[in-house]
Amino acid sequence: MTKWHLYSEPFARTGNIAAEGFRKLLGRPALGLLQTVIREAMQNSIDASTTGRGPEVLLRSRLLSSPEARWLLEDLFRELPEEGDASCELHGLLMGGKIRVFEICDFGTTGLGGPTRADFPVEPTEDPDFVNFLRNVGAPRDTHQGGGTYGYGKTSLYSLSACATIIIDTQTRYQGEAVRRMMACQLGSAYDADSPVGRRRFTGRHWWGTGDGDGGVDPLSGHDATAAASSLGLPKRNPDHPGTSILILAPRVEEESDAVPSGADLVETVLWNFWPRMCACMEPSRRLKVRISVDGEDIPCPAPEQFPPLDLFAEAFNDCRKRKGVDEIRSKRPKKLLGHLAIRRGMRADRHHVALRAESAIPRQASHIALMRPVELVVRYMPGEPFPDRRFEWGGVFICSDEDDVERAFADSEPPAHDDWIPNMLPSGREKTFVNVALKLLAENAKTYVAPRPGDAAAGERGPSLARTAAAMGQILDASSARGPGRQRGSGGSDSKSKTLSISPARFVRLALADEGRKLAVFNADLMNDAQDELLRVKAEPYLVMDGGAATAEDLPVDFTGGIESLRFGEKTTQEHVLLVGTVSGVIECMVPVPEEAAVGLRLQLVSGARS
Repeated sequence: MTKWHLYSEPFARTGNIAAEGFRKLLGRPALGLLQTVIREAMQNSIDASTTGRGPEVLLRSRLLSSPEARWLLEDLFRELPEEGDASCELHGLLMGGKIRVFEICDFGTTGLGGPTRADFPVEPTEDPDFVNFLRNVGAPRDTHQGGGTYGYGKTSLYSLSACATIIIDTQTRYQGEAVRRMMACQLGSAYDADSPVGRRRFTGRHWWGTGDGDGGVDPLSGHDATAAASSLGLPKRNPDHPGTSILILAPRVEEESDAVPSGADLVETVLWNFWPRMCACMEPSRRLKVRISVDGEDIPCPAPEQFPPLDLFAEAFNDCRKRKGVDEIRSKRPKKLLGHLAIRRGMRADRHHVALRAESAIPRQASHIALMRPVELVVRYMPGEPFPDRRFEWGGVFICSDEDDVERAFADSEPPAHDDWIPNMLPSGREKTFVNVALKLLAENAKTYVAPRPGDAAAGERGPSLARTAAAMGQILDASSARGPGRQRGSGGSDSKSKTLSISPARFVRLALADEGRKLAVFNADLMNDAQDELLRVKAEPYLVMDGGAATAEDLPVDFTGGIESLRFGEKTTQEHVLLVGTVSGVIECMVPVPEEAAVGLRLQLVSGARS
């Protein structure tokens, strides 16, 4: 079997990028380190999927067996870098006993093909994926309207490793022939050391492979690569099932932390970032399949439709793809269709246990727009105004236009981690305008979806009326709410002839829990008093509401009594429906029991002393 050799990169006369600079190329992503790694790797897997077949990805966290750990120490890393820190980190890991690894393995992809040396010419029919991933820095996007690149985001793979070391195993094709390749890489720091030509400066980038006859190393290939992958317990591969495995040594969830990826971390990261490609509406040729394994245990990954609030986002995504009930987002100067927006709302469903963790990024009440390019991967979520009643939520999807100039504008506005759209990254001109206008209009939609401003939903401007949708929800929350869209109902009861005496419609404030765990809806209203009636009272009338308006007698659930928990005004509190307010102005608070799977509204009526 071919022996592994170490190659440490010296600086060229014309200069190189030092390993420290290579690490910093990613910048500071808005996402956590694990999310950034999985997004980068899986985006590349999706871009490399073979025609007519959706990729399959295995995410696996495991401890190496004793023979596997011994193979690393005695075979692959038999030679260690002269650089002190890099050598100590790697040696300490290998000698420390149990070694944990995290693997991202794809199947049904093209693998890392092309030449193995960066100075070799590339044939027009070949993709230089191998050198772009393992050797080059900053390669441009090589997939039309693809999700990622091999350029900068790959530095996150090294950041996830406590010793900045990864091992690559790939089954691919080169010059028409099937080939297996395996190589290891480490990012250290620039240093000085002796060499055959004297004292030299080195970049801190290290590769392990087989000697190339020119002082460097190439990847192990053929049977040697297959045997090495087997020694490390990597997935079996053959020419009929191409793809790539990335093994990250000693993974950690965050820098300066010993925490390692958990099953819940992986499930959440995959679903929150890649649910569009996992939806039932996605064509089989593009659908992403994900398997998760932690220490030999398979971790189920729910379908997006079964993982609230992604069920709402999935519905909006399907609407967006079918152009059903969507809003067109357009710029006026220049006139251009920038993309389509769809929004779905519904009752807040119970969360999967993964989303109930304190550290979960999944919102407890969704009010966001998922931003995407036509590759249909989530760039980020734009937050919006939530429903005041936390029993309801909404989710939207915006997909930018697939016209080349528009899609290119959004793609070029993304930082290396592909986790945002930043117009200032673009030069002044049409492309910067496209992104600026889209983000401004989307932010306005997100802010006003729950409570549209007057005239916001003019026909022909926003497609199917968001005001009509919000008005229907307003009836569910409380048709008399001062925040709800549409015409407000009167207070329905003041006999005073003074124009200064009034009570505002009751507005829903929040949900609360009684001692017995019963849910209570808390309403507030503002009383403006003319101080003419010392016996003035306020009367509270709870009622049940359904989707579209007040319920009929047949709709009433058995646990709805029409009673109240408390009616409070200043220091006065009662459990009766009527409370004396006299000549004082102030805020009235009423707490109403809420039946299961229903919503309640509240009418407040002023009753003068003359009517008692």
